Formats: sequence, C-alpha cells, structure tokens
Amino acid sequence: MDHQHTEHHHHDKAPKNYWLGASLVLAFLAIGGYFLWQYWPTLMINTIKWQREINGQLSDLIYDAKDHNGAIYSLAGLSFLYGVFHSLGPGHGKMIVTTYLATNPAKVKASLIMTVVSAFLQAFVAIALVSILLAFFNSSMREINSAADRFITLSFVAMLLLGVIVAYRALKQAWLLIKQQKHHHAHSHSHSHSHSHSHSHSHSHSHDCGCGHKHFANADEINQATSMREYLAIIASIGIRPCTGAVLVLLFANMVDMYWIGVVSAILMAIGTAITTSTIAIMTLSGKKLVTKYLSASDDHQPSFTPLAFKLLGGILLIVLGTILLNSQSYGMSPVL
Repeated sequence: MDHQHTEHHHHDKAPKNYWLGASLVLAFLAIGGYFLWQYWPTLMINTIKWQREINGQLSDLIYDAKDHNGAIYSLAGLSFLYGVFHSLGPGHGKMIVTTYLATNPAKVKASLIMTVVSAFLQAFVAIALVSILLAFFNSSMREINSAADRFITLSFVAMLLLGVIVAYRALKQAWLLIKQQKHHHAHSHSHSHSHSHSHSHSHSHSHDCGCGHKHFANADEINQATSMREYLAIIASIGIRPCTGAVLVLLFANMVDMYWIGVVSAILMAIGTAITTSTIAIMTLSGKKLVTKYLSASDDHQPSFTPLAFKLLGGILLIVLGTILLNSQSYGMSPVL
C-alpha cells in the first residue's frame, strides 16, 4: 500500500517537474539563440581579424625557421595554440558535435573518438590536398585556396544531409513507437479481458514481462543499429573540410622549401583542435545528463517521446545551420572555421 502511495505521488510530481524543466530549457535556448543572432556578425569580423594576425605571425615564424632553429619551437607552440583557440571560435565543427550530442543518445567514449578523429581528418585532408596540388599540378596559391573552398562547401552539404538523416530517423522512431504503443494497448486490453475472472487480472506488461511479446524496441537497440552511420556522417561533415590554418602554413612552408615544418605544424594544430572539441563534447554530455535527470519520465515502462522530440529538434537545427553556412559562403564571407 505504501509503495502504491509513493508511486502515485511520484506520478503527480513528475509532470510538474517535467514541464518546468522543459520550459527552462526552451527559455535558455531562445535567449542563447537571440544573443547569437545579434552578435554573430561582430563575432565573425573579430575572429577573421584575429585569424589574420595569427596567420601573419605563423608565416613570419616559418620564414625565421629557415635560419634559426629556435623559431621552430615557437612555431610548434603557436600552431598548437592556434588549434586550441581557433576551434573555440564560431565553427561549424562544434555546432555539429554539440547539436548532435545534446539531442541524440551518445556515449562519452564514442563522442571523444568522433571529435578526435574529425580534428585529425581536417589536418590530413589539408596536407593531402596541398601536397597533391603542389606535387602533381604545380598549382598556385589561389588555385589551392579555391580547391579548399570547394571542400568547405562539400562539408556544409554533408552537415545538411546529416540533419536530414537525424530528423528522418527521429520521425521514423516516433512512428514505430506510436504503432508499438497501439499494439501494446490492444494486446494488454485483450489480455486483461481474457483473464478478468482469474488472479492474473493484475498482470501488467513491462518491456520484459516474459509473456513472449516484445512490446517495444529498447532505445539502445534502435540507436546502436544506426548511430555508427551517424558518427561516420559527423566525421565526414567536419573532417572533409581542410583546416584553413593548416593549408596556409603548408603553403608558406613550401615557399621556403621546408615543407616538413608545415606538416608538423598542421598536425600540432589538429592536436590543439582535438583537445578543445573533446572538452566541449564532455561539457555538452555533462550538461545533457543534468537536464535529462531533471526531465526523467515518471514511468520507466513507458517509452517517452521526449528524446525523439529532442532528436528531431537537433536534426532541424543541423539543416538550418547547414543552409545558413552555405548561404553565408555564397556572400563571399570567409568561412573562419
């Protein structure tokens, strides 16, 4: 009796907590979105200015490295710092990772692997692109930059497609859930009806009640099947875009006949970027854990639509961001990150 009473009390309390939490999260998102919208142009201009200054220092250090070995260490340090701070700016790599992690089920280990692989892929794409264009096509600096721009456009398209995949999956899972709940309801109704005069009238169905019917697919089962494909799509949409700093350093290093310095510098930038993005990923997951704890549904046996709503929101956000980035690029705005 006590157990029933506390359970009933828990049922009453949960929706209140749930709606309070949900409205707080929405308010926070709305305020954040407004400020981002207001300050985005200023942020972009300042970041471009800051990046030009750093690029100038990097090129000076490469020229100095030809005569002074000490400059090589300064260049190594600055390349690493460039990777760290460059990835703190308004970049689409973080947008993808944070949006995806905040709205989709993801494990810490998988998230870290994803962010680190993406960062290194950016550096390797830059090294491969510049090396091939220099070695086989003897391309000019302008040609190499326009080739890098084409890859950047590709990465925005990949981001848009990732949004479509995530949104489509969320809608598909919601549809399956509705069907399963209808089946579950019809089944439990007929089950209780047939046992109305027997002791098993009180038999209630949980997702592992052992009556031979699978009432709904486990969330983990649904997610694991396709999350690997999504992780690969994320790595592609971030990593296919060559690191702009790395491209520049490689071009300067080639000019002074010290190409290897450019390669080392590009890898150090990737290490810096990986540290920043994985820290942001862990922070996102920790924040999400707190919110999820607060919004946890009252009934453990009934699958909640909340995660799917968040997933759909995440997909839509990625589609919107991808479209904005594609448009801002067509206005000739330098894609900073």
